[in-house]
Amino acid sequence: MSVLILMLGALTARAQSQSPGFLGIDNFPNAREMVREVKKDTRYNLVLGTFKKTGGTWTPDRERRVRGDVQRRTLELPDDFSAREAYDFYLEQLEQYPLRELFVCRERECGGSINWANNHFGVIQLYGLDQHQYYGVYEIARDEAVYYASLYAVRRGNRRVYVQLDLVKAAGNEASAMAANPETLGSLLRDEGYFVFPGVELTGSAQDWTLSLPEAHVEALVALLEREGDWSVALVGHDYGAGDLDQQRADSLAYAKQLRATLVEAGIDEDRLYVHGLGGLAPAGRGDRSARIEVVLLPED
Repeated sequence: MSVLILMLGALTARAQSQSPGFLGIDNFPNAREMVREVKKDTRYNLVLGTFKKTGGTWTPDRERRVRGDVQRRTLELPDDFSAREAYDFYLEQLEQYPLRELFVCRERECGGSINWANNHFGVIQLYGLDQHQYYGVYEIARDEAVYYASLYAVRRGNRRVYVQLDLVKAAGNEASAMAANPETLGSLLRDEGYFVFPGVELTGSAQDWTLSLPEAHVEALVALLEREGDWSVALVGHDYGAGDLDQQRADSLAYAKQLRATLVEAGIDEDRLYVHGLGGLAPAGRGDRSARIEVVLLPED
């Protein structure tokens, strides 16, 4: 009986060590969880670019500090799995929630693995092969809270694969959408053909509404359009209000026109910006939003 109790206790302890944390993210099957720690109300640096050497010191090209509860876990995968499989396993779980990509890099474009291991995560096991590394930062909305996920997977020279997943539940006064950098927005337009303009907030009644366009997101889009001077985009408004379709389409067109006016004021040529209003005709991607604006890359002439 005592042996059975000890076995059950060991299984329970193992299950607890492998139990999901923030957002209910499960560990990779049969992975060894080397470290799991939770820090309450702390600061975390989200690295949103690769590392550059400045004055003899390696620093991120872009980063932002956020405050909140932080859960960190480091895992070693079982044999015969790749870093890409590890990364995709966790990304698929994150994608079950409304998610926005803030920055990603793959393989050698991430730069030296030693910078991610030593200068960012502080986990020596993450120092691996530059051609077998994957990194991404994602913003997740769930239950009126904002989370940030920093995910890194790498294969070492001995073929061991390690994963680092840091999750931050942002403090209430910092739970505002973060602007993606121009490089990420450009990648989304090239790869997907569009992205949803982040942080759009609609307040007021159907006849007296106010649309908020966060300044940081506008600046990121302006920087991209300045860099890609040959690009033209369509700004497509969507509205899911209580009015009839005609009212929805009129309001959604007004959303798109407001974003266009904001971009023109920032110096973008109006001839590169086309506006459309679909009302509630495209419900896919609606989520819990009452309004959204999509930025769509138009074919070159």
